[in-house]
Amino acid sequence: MTTAIEKSGLTQREIAQRAGFPKPNVLSMMKTGETKVPIERIPALAEACDADPIDFARIAMREYHLEVWGTLNLVFDPKLTNAVLLL
Repeated sequence: MTTAIEKSGLTQREIAQRAGFPKPNVLSMMKTGETKVPIERIPALAEACDADPIDFARIAMREYHLEVWGTLNLVFDPKLTNAVLLL
């Protein structure tokens, strides 16, 4: 997520506004691991950062929701799990 924010060329305030967060400090909290990226906000954050939503989702899920990500990969696509573990 930090990389996507830095590459976007936008301020955290601009990204927070575009992604529908009321305060930009929530992005700082996500970057430091103080709070998790809400799963339902992943698409909006990716769009706000002009990042690939699939890559953004993979990174966010691995960093903040590893158990959920692992389970989804096992259930829906075992090949994807192997590819993700190699990253």
